[in-house]
Amino acid sequence: MDSLLKGELEKLECHFTWDLGQYQNELQGMKRKMDHVDPQKISSPVHYYNLLGFIQKSLGSDREALESLQKAESVIQEQGTEETAVRLLVNKANLAWVYFYLGELEKSRGYLEELEELQRIHPAPPGCPLHPEVSGEKGWTLVKFNKSKKSQAIGYFKMALEAEPERKEWHKGLAISMSKACLWYKCTPEQKAEILEKVKTAAEIDPNDLFLQSLYVLKKFEVQGENVDEEIQSLLKKSISTANLVGLNYIIEYFKGISYGRAIEEVQRVREIFPSSSTLLKILANLYKWKVFSMKEDSRERRIWVQKSIELFEEVVRHYPDCVKGRSDLASLHRYAHNTERAEEIYQQLLSEDHTLPPHSQQLLYYSYACYVHHTGQSRDKSINFLMKAAEIKNYSYNKDKCIEILQTTVQNGRNSRCEEIKRFLKNVLKEE
Repeated sequence: MDSLLKGELEKLECHFTWDLGQYQNELQGMKRKMDHVDPQKISSPVHYYNLLGFIQKSLGSDREALESLQKAESVIQEQGTEETAVRLLVNKANLAWVYFYLGELEKSRGYLEELEELQRIHPAPPGCPLHPEVSGEKGWTLVKFNKSKKSQAIGYFKMALEAEPERKEWHKGLAISMSKACLWYKCTPEQKAEILEKVKTAAEIDPNDLFLQSLYVLKKFEVQGENVDEEIQSLLKKSISTANLVGLNYIIEYFKGISYGRAIEEVQRVREIFPSSSTLLKILANLYKWKVFSMKEDSRERRIWVQKSIELFEEVVRHYPDCVKGRSDLASLHRYAHNTERAEEIYQQLLSEDHTLPPHSQQLLYYSYACYVHHTGQSRDKSINFLMKAAEIKNYSYNKDKCIEILQTTVQNGRNSRCEEIKRFLKNVLKEE
């Protein structure tokens, strides 16, 4: 391979230089979701094909990756204007990388030269380190990944908006990344108000976007405690009548705040209209799970709910075999059904795959297994080991917080023989944050 050419490629801004991670489980899960999307029906097929190409290459499907990137290139070229040609900046860089990996170095150099010419014709605006098409696409790519990447996306959408303050695509990206990057329970009232303001701006710029409208109404309820029942009902009707379920998660989140029963009732009603929707399946399975977790007594009623939950999660896992959360939830529900043999089997399978998981999925798995080990009366040391294993991973997440919280409580209680060891461990972990 040409080291000089590789050095030039490494200076480019594209999916192959954005440090997106090479976690097989995460990439397989993303690809599976993307395979169920019709690119003709989405607003940004160029983003779709560029990301798909990167994922395919990362999973070893070089020729498929090339085809996807060429489709992105064709979509832009079909639009045929100088204004849209600037959208080739990231795409040409991606193509240069894929041809380099394929060993077709002349074609790689050819795309590099085309990119240099495009950058000359369309330089970044004064004061902007990147062209807004590049910073915007980088933002939309990062927001598809974990919370740390979503946090990075915020900066890139802000950068894009500095150059193009009216661009609704960048406003939407900023609203979504700010909403998803934070751990809501740790946000200050000022941070929540800022998120609400950004979501409001994006929703007002694009009043026909059901996703944004649903997110905005939910945030109004969460931040300001507004009575939004009529708005929620209107959005639900519109989602059903247009068969556009993109904002349904937020709509059901509102109903969940009223009661699990009300949320389940609404989802079941919508599911009768869209019985094949995997989105509705996941929402319903999660609601059943939380209903089970909210029932403290091991009653006959809870056992019925547990069995229904298991059936739903078995179906979820068939649809999303790469979903660590779905599989660990299924294992947890088997524990509630006193089927510890099946629960242990699922956990051991997941643990055997932990090297393929991104940090946030590892934390989720280790925390879930630590709880399982504790509740089934196994070794307390084993549970502590998995809590520590999750807590020491350098990644900001809810599951890391929960592990640290349990370890701190263990130290405060002072009854465990490992208290001093845990105390030293926590001092090091908290110092690194």
